[in-house]
Amino acid sequence: MATEIMMAKNPTLLRERQNIAVARGGLVGAQKRPNPEFQLSSESYPLFDSHPGPLINNSETILAFSQTIETAGKRGKRTAVAMQDVQVSQSSLEDVIRQLKLELKSRYFAVSLAKAQYDLAQGIVSEYDKVVKVNEARYKQGEVSGFEFSRLQTERLRFFNDVVEAELQLKNSKVALLELLGADPGITDFDVTDTLNSASPSIALPDLQQQALQARADLIAQRQRVERGSQEIRLQKSEAVPNITPSFGYKRTFNQNTVAFGVNIPIPLFNRNQGGVAQANAQLEQQRYEQTRVELEVRRDVQQAFNSVQAQNQRVEALQKTYVPSARRARDIAESSYRLGALELIGFLDVQRAYREALRTYNQALFDQRAAVALLEAAIGKDLPK
Repeated sequence: MATEIMMAKNPTLLRERQNIAVARGGLVGAQKRPNPEFQLSSESYPLFDSHPGPLINNSETILAFSQTIETAGKRGKRTAVAMQDVQVSQSSLEDVIRQLKLELKSRYFAVSLAKAQYDLAQGIVSEYDKVVKVNEARYKQGEVSGFEFSRLQTERLRFFNDVVEAELQLKNSKVALLELLGADPGITDFDVTDTLNSASPSIALPDLQQQALQARADLIAQRQRVERGSQEIRLQKSEAVPNITPSFGYKRTFNQNTVAFGVNIPIPLFNRNQGGVAQANAQLEQQRYEQTRVELEVRRDVQQAFNSVQAQNQRVEALQKTYVPSARRARDIAESSYRLGALELIGFLDVQRAYREALRTYNQALFDQRAAVALLEAAIGKDLPK
C-alpha cells in the first residue's frame, strides 16, 4: 500500500517521470522531415525611372519551392538515437524507483522500530511502577528506608525519559515516512502493520550477483547509453554526406513566363564532420568505461549488502537465543530476590538497566536486519522471495 502511494504522489518520482516525456518529445522531433521552403523575390525593377510601369511587366519575379532531402539515412539514424534516449530515461526512472523503494523501506522500518521501542519503554515503566508501588507499602510499614525508596523513585526518571524519547522518535519517523509518500506530515494518527520480526532469505552470493547484473536499472541504463553512443557515431558519420535540396518554381522575366528549377548540393571538400565523429567516438569510450565502473559498483554493493545480512542474522540469532533470555531470567530473579530482601537496591537497578538495554539492542538488531535485507534487495534491483 505504501509503495503504491509513493508511486502516485512522491514529488521526486513525478519529476523524474517528466524526463520520459522530454525524451519522447525529442523522438517526435527526430522523426520529422525538414520543412519545405517558399521563395518569392523580385529584382531589376526600374524604380527610379520616370515611368517604371507595372512591377509584373518590368522586373524579374521568382516564385519557387524547395525541399531538403536528407541523405545517408540521417532521419532514421537520428530517430534511433532519440529512441535510445527514451529507453535511457525509462531505465533511469526505474533506478530512481529502486532507490526510493529502499528509502521507503528504511523509513517504514524506522517507524516500526520507534513503535517497538515506545511499547518497550511503556512496558518497562509499567513493570517498574509495580515495584515502586510495592516498595511504597513497605516504606510506609518501615521495611524500606526513605533513602532507598527515594532512590527507587528517582531511578524511574531514566525509564520515563525513555518513554518520552521513544514517543518523539515515533512521531518524527512517521513525519519522515509521510514526507516520502507525498502526504501531509501533520497526519500522524496512523499505525504500521509490519513488525520487525521477519525471516531472512537464504540465497547464494553468486546467484545474487548474477541477478543484479541482469536487473539493476542503473546498469541497464548505462548499457543503453553505450548503445546510444554507437548510434550517435553512425549519425555523425552520415552527417559527412551532404543533403540535396532541389527547387522548382515560376519565373517571370519582364513579359516572359518561364519555369525555374535547380538543385543545391554542398561540396564536402574541407568539412566532412570529422570533429563530430571524433567526439562521438570519444564519448562512446567514456560510456564504456562508465559501464565497467557501474558493473564493479553493482558487484561491490551486492557483496557488502550480503555481508551485512549475514552479520545481522548472526547478531539477531545470538540475541534471540542467548542474551535476551538471559537478561529476562536475570530480571525475574532480581525482582524476586529484591522483594524477598535478598538483593540490594543497586543490584536490582543494575539488572533492570541491563534488561532494558538488552531489549532495546534486540529491537535495534531486528531493524538492522530488515534494513540489511532491504539494502540487499536494492543492490540486486528486485525483491527477494519471502
